[in-house]
Amino acid sequence: MEMKTKLIAFAIFALFVSGCSSSDSAPEETTQVEKQSEIEPSQEDVKEAVEPNAAPNEDGNDDEVSEPAEEPKPQLANSLLEEKILTSLNQWIEENGAPGTAVSVLLPDGSQVNVAAGSRDRNGTPASIDDYWRIASISKPITSAIVLKLVEQEIIEIDEPVMTYLGTEWAQGYILDGVDYAPLITIRQILDHTDGFHEYAFDPGFYLLASSRLDVPFDPQEVVDWGFGRGPLFIPGTEYSYNTVGHVIAGLVIEAVTGKQAHELLHEYITIPANAPDMYLPPKEFPPEMVPSMFVQGELADLIVLLPGLAPYLDDARISDEIIDLSVGPQEVLSSVGWTGGGIESQMDDLARVFKAMFDGTILNQTSIDLFSEKAIGTSYALGIQLSDRVGYSTFEHGGGVPGFRSHARYFPDLDVAVALSANMIPVDPDVGAIADEISNVVIDHLKENGWDVPEPFSSDTDSPSVESTDTGEIG
Repeated sequence: MEMKTKLIAFAIFALFVSGCSSSDSAPEETTQVEKQSEIEPSQEDVKEAVEPNAAPNEDGNDDEVSEPAEEPKPQLANSLLEEKILTSLNQWIEENGAPGTAVSVLLPDGSQVNVAAGSRDRNGTPASIDDYWRIASISKPITSAIVLKLVEQEIIEIDEPVMTYLGTEWAQGYILDGVDYAPLITIRQILDHTDGFHEYAFDPGFYLLASSRLDVPFDPQEVVDWGFGRGPLFIPGTEYSYNTVGHVIAGLVIEAVTGKQAHELLHEYITIPANAPDMYLPPKEFPPEMVPSMFVQGELADLIVLLPGLAPYLDDARISDEIIDLSVGPQEVLSSVGWTGGGIESQMDDLARVFKAMFDGTILNQTSIDLFSEKAIGTSYALGIQLSDRVGYSTFEHGGGVPGFRSHARYFPDLDVAVALSANMIPVDPDVGAIADEISNVVIDHLKENGWDVPEPFSSDTDSPSVESTDTGEIG
């Protein structure tokens, strides 16, 4: 009975934690920059590096010339690495049953390998590196980065109560044992999940409400009001409990202090500096194309079909006794409820660029990155980011899962490598962390084979970071 309860909760969470785009919704105009998938030296740069100008000697003669500079290494992204990654992807989707997947690897020389495998829909249309994928809770660190940028600018104070920015009327009725903790919830607490909020997708009342209004979008304040109505799980700041409500609140805060909408701030603070224009935040904007069809399989599919709001669409959604296609039916709830806590849709190459840019100094300064990395109580989860040890190296990472999508992104600061991937199936086994590890090992071997200076991995004989190798946020 306990296992069945957990599976039901997982189904609820997977269905409602974040959104999907509507093919009928046109994207708003946004400022975009040209995306450069590879960084290659110009012919003039190469010539200057290999044949530098001679320096005159003391007599002013040019007879003596300096030693020629070392010839630049060929770029790391090449067909051999692409082939190895594609082989791993094909084997992975064959094992886990996912129709399609896409991955991007951003390498330390700035070049990038983008690979897609399998199909994007039930008709067998090939998945593409140009597809947009739902990254779910990977939205959380991106929202956190916007907040921390505003901290840098002294617009937000990390340990200031949220009430300071959203007003006293917002902060009422968060009562535990007769005490209203609403005025005491801080910005830090909504980012590191020590705010005490319940996860709305585990609540039967919430999912019944959502399934009865699949064609009516959620306003962010509705999600916040629900969180306040349920009350705190604990005194804010004393424990950790992963939830999406806090990062929805963060979206309201960044809008309140800037007077701009969240999707506008996403571009201003994140996608433009990261040179990642193909990233969008529904429901105020959508990608120019619909995301791939999203599939659910196994026991999770058996449970999702019991949701009453899906009944009118089940005949069209059912692929087999084991698999359903959740791209059938209204998408308004799914494209709105996650918002800044789980609603971003992106191409994988842009997600890899953003994950690198958040932690390499492009978007945030080192003080902000250090703040980003301050872990919550008793966990390896920080201010919206998971700190892990993967294949012997430290990572900043986050997982995500929504109806029919399973995603993962990570950045290795010691290697200057970013990996981003998504598949249009949930659940998948082996999971996304496993294939991300395999791809990471392929990349590390490739760096070594190409003469790149790769630091030694952590081992039992070295000082390894005291972090968990987990995929926190994997279904939200």
